[in-house]
Amino acid sequence: MAAPWQTVPSAIAALLLLSQCTAAESPSESLEGKPRIQLMTSLPLVWGDDASMEMILSGESDPAPIYRYWQVRYDIAAVDSLEKLAQDDPDIVILAQPRAMDPADLTILDAWVRLGGSVIIFTDPDLVWPSELPIADPRRPLASGLLSPLLGHWGLELVAAEKNRVAVDLSFDGYSFATRGIGKLVPLPDGADPDVRCKGSVADFIMQCSVGLGQASIIADADFLNAMFWPESAQRSPQKSGAGRFVDSLVRDHFIADEKEK
Repeated sequence: MAAPWQTVPSAIAALLLLSQCTAAESPSESLEGKPRIQLMTSLPLVWGDDASMEMILSGESDPAPIYRYWQVRYDIAAVDSLEKLAQDDPDIVILAQPRAMDPADLTILDAWVRLGGSVIIFTDPDLVWPSELPIADPRRPLASGLLSPLLGHWGLELVAAEKNRVAVDLSFDGYSFATRGIGKLVPLPDGADPDVRCKGSVADFIMQCSVGLGQASIIADADFLNAMFWPESAQRSPQKSGAGRFVDSLVRDHFIADEKEK
């Protein structure tokens, strides 16, 4: 069997083979109803990269292709706080390179997951997301993941790959997509508490964790959500995007598991 990491002569640095669902299956189409999702992110997904308040209020902002896709597939809402998480009780929380989270939000999220909640986390140690905004502009996406308090509480550490910022091809059981540089998730020497059990795959690019009664999928990258790395056909029709269908598969697994618990 070939090693999961293979260096090749071209700009492609690695080939990751993931095997969680068949390529012929469109994961979200097999779901009954739309999963209710809360999204926290610093990425310019909801309003676009340079949307002003005037553009947002007038409805002239341009959401990222991946977010438009999610709006069709899911009942999704962007939030700035998890203060009402227990009250709202969504099916899934998605953290996509979120800004530094308030300690209270981290505590709320951890408690909610332990009681049976589901979270999907995209956290990138070295985000390569071009932006026209000035370096100090708070609307710029976060350059490095700031979820160390949460990950450390679960016994994990996010680290950058040795050769970061290189082009990477990812293949999810037939769904192919590209990104720029990926990290990995490393178990801490001291481990986590007994209620947290994590299993890594694909050179620890992905960690699947059971946290109390709930579950967490943690992916050490967020650049693949950027449509500029997609083929032109996928940019015009996000449903053709391998990146979108990769997220679909994660949502499907979490949603089905949650429905079974109910």
